Amino acid sequence: MKIEQQVLNIVRKRRKSLPREGVRKLMKSLKHDFKKQHVKVGRDSLFNVLREHKMLTLRKKYSARTTNSHHRFYKYNNIIKNLEVTRPNQV
Repeated sequence: MKIEQQVLNIVRKRRKSLPREGVRKLMKSLKHDFKKQHVKVGRDSLFNVLREHKMLTLRKKYSARTTNSHHRFYKYNNIIKNLEVTRPNQV
């Protein structure tokens, strides 16, 4: 528990300046700070500690925009909208 609190304090201090930094980059940038405070923590244990305290940074999901309705081409009217199809190859 004591080690966990030390890790959280170090991470909170770092996250003030870089709030969206992920765990792998935190490991590299805080390696010196962990050594200075004699805290031995690996990548997976850091993941677990931050997950328990809901401090993991999650990626924002963007949906793909596939339709461009404002293009320069002519849009034809739908002339078969009210047509009832009764046989093959009618349209």
